[in-house]
Amino acid sequence: MLWGAAGILAAVVGLTGYAAVQQGADDDASHPGTSASPPPSATAATTTAAPVPVSTYSAPPSWEEPDRWLAAPRGTRTVGGREVGFPHTMEGAVGMLVASSAVDIEGATTTVDEHLASYTTYTAVGDQTPAREQRVRQGAAKADARARATMGAPDSGPLPAGAWMRSHLVGFKIVQARPDAVTAHLLLRNGQKAGETARESVFYTVGIVGVVWRDDDWKFDTAGGASPPAGSVPEIAAPGDAAFNTQGWTAIRQAS
Repeated sequence: MLWGAAGILAAVVGLTGYAAVQQGADDDASHPGTSASPPPSATAATTTAAPVPVSTYSAPPSWEEPDRWLAAPRGTRTVGGREVGFPHTMEGAVGMLVASSAVDIEGATTTVDEHLASYTTYTAVGDQTPAREQRVRQGAAKADARARATMGAPDSGPLPAGAWMRSHLVGFKIVQARPDAVTAHLLLRNGQKAGETARESVFYTVGIVGVVWRDDDWKFDTAGGASPPAGSVPEIAAPGDAAFNTQGWTAIRQAS
């Protein structure tokens, strides 16, 4: 089954970037309610790399500490509640990716709200166009409709009490790092809950995103970033899975 990567990749829908994506469900005991389809909040990004089908992912019962960790730096200030002002380093680029990938949809907040906020905050002013914004709106609206249908929520209005959709970045693997441009594979954990008594469904998505140093901060690379070598997309493996290490993922700790 194929699905676009969540949050950050949805925000660049309409840009000229690409995403090679995988997805899989985490159906371990901690998430017994995992369903057979990914959370529709994970909307598809425009792709130029072919998606790679994978079987449903199951986290193993045993835990193996990740070999590689990064304390991703935080932004020095916020704009509209989102962190900006990251260090001009590779680590700062990853910090921006952590912040821009965070999605929290509940109550009256919609997928359109979250994706537009990410788009406007993390796209350089000179790269923002009405056409791109419209594509972000349209893609997010479709994703919101799919999510509501899957959750049995009303077509519009606030989500039911206890219902939410969330995504956050849990791992990365650098494709290319230059002083003013970084491209990385991203591993995102996407969760969905249909209501107070519903069980959480969890899915992981893998995508690739490029960022560039523009306007004194890290921004989405509308040119698409560096192309990864053929066949180099790392497979999905949650932090704690031995395969997380063998696939070359680096886990993320948010710096204080």
